[in-house]
Amino acid sequence: MLSLLQVHGGHGVQRVAQRVRFADDLEALWYLRQDVMSALVELDGEAAARRQLRPINVMFKGRLPETMGPRTHHRFGV
Repeated sequence: MLSLLQVHGGHGVQRVAQRVRFADDLEALWYLRQDVMSALVELDGEAAARRQLRPINVMFKGRLPETMGPRTHHRFGV
């Protein structure tokens, strides 16, 4: 996460980077992904931000309780 943010400057990005740097545990990092995503969306756009975070998301696989995993959205057919 830090390497993704290092490329960019600005106060908002640096604030998110500091929160990532001082995260206490894996759960805190899991929730900080959204802040990193938001910072990257503002700088690079949503598609690029999603591509950049994909390898980060993979790192969490199998390391968090299932209830904390990514949510899958299902469309309801009528």
